[in-house]
Amino acid sequence: MRVIFYTGKGGAGKSVISSATALKLAEKGYETLVISSDPAHTISDALETEVYHTPTRILEKLWAIQVDPIREAREAYGVIQEYIVSLFKAKGVDEVLAYEIAALPNMTEFISLLKVVEFVESNTYEVLVLDTVPSGEALKNIYLPTLLGSTASKVIKLVAPLANIAKVVEPIVGLPTPGKEVINQDIKLLEILRKLKDIIVDRNVTSLRLIANPEPFSIQNLKRTYLLANLYDINVDLAIVNKVIPEGVSDAYFTEWKHAQERYLADAEAAFHPLPIKKLKLFPSEVKGLKLLSAVGDELFGDEDPAQVYFEGKAIKVRETESGLEVVVPLPSADKYKGVCEVERVGEDLSVVIATDIGEVRNFIPLPAIAHLMTLDKAKLFNGELCIYFIDDRWKKEKK
Repeated sequence: MRVIFYTGKGGAGKSVISSATALKLAEKGYETLVISSDPAHTISDALETEVYHTPTRILEKLWAIQVDPIREAREAYGVIQEYIVSLFKAKGVDEVLAYEIAALPNMTEFISLLKVVEFVESNTYEVLVLDTVPSGEALKNIYLPTLLGSTASKVIKLVAPLANIAKVVEPIVGLPTPGKEVINQDIKLLEILRKLKDIIVDRNVTSLRLIANPEPFSIQNLKRTYLLANLYDINVDLAIVNKVIPEGVSDAYFTEWKHAQERYLADAEAAFHPLPIKKLKLFPSEVKGLKLLSAVGDELFGDEDPAQVYFEGKAIKVRETESGLEVVVPLPSADKYKGVCEVERVGEDLSVVIATDIGEVRNFIPLPAIAHLMTLDKAKLFNGELCIYFIDDRWKKEKK
């Protein structure tokens, strides 16, 4: 079983590349399901077929589903949400506002993640390809069982028999008490989240693949996703830079665009090393339909099997030290060019200037949230890695 997530900034081409990957997998004989949670229904546009909230057959071995987040949320979270709403209403909160507060953050993304468990357990498909955005907030939700501890559901089960007794004291405390239905759905949701986490962190099963356009905002967005994936122990096995102007385009109008793209590609290669990077050319027309999707799949994968794990390992390493934190980033080009490297802190990121084949490139490296509370101490190059050290200000005070 393989689960492949595609993520990237809006407009990067997630739906097209997800569909093209799924088509290529189906052509290689895998029973494949492509899952989309995009409310714009771009998966239907890419496949030129109406895709529904249940698996829709596209070809003999290719299926697609458009997740309906409202429908799925009601099934997975509805009873719990109604109880939370009742608590807020009991305190005089407007009903419309109460529903907004009770909604899980990033609900659309979160619900699409829950669907993974359903299809993995069904064992109907050999590969799941997800056209979605598993953001940091959505991924945090899968760690809820870990944060609560393995005994959480057991405690809830022990409390369940007391639900009827609690109803007696409800008028006294002035707040609604949870019924058995709420408690049972709590238990069910925790168990699904625990299964989901096990699937997502299994490097033999799940891969996260990054998609960016050759422009700074798109690449910077992926750098933060890459860092979060490393922190959450999710294997990122491939990066794809989409909409690259082909070398054969010689029109003078595109000269500056091509030069800019070269710089951004160098930035991506420095930021994501040693992750494999594939480049997908800018097609002369909008990619729609199976014929063009097949061409995209051939351009990306050729004779390769898209289900393979292209890379396994952590590129960005974050380690706690006695005095604070160490962030290790691979920078092989810095060794190649005699270690020309400058580091400074810029807001929430680190600015790293390194040497490349096209001159100096400034690379912004996102930092984990804990580093924002620390002071940048020093940085050094060692064996093709940039080691950045931060000192916890609390540790400095203790030393004094």
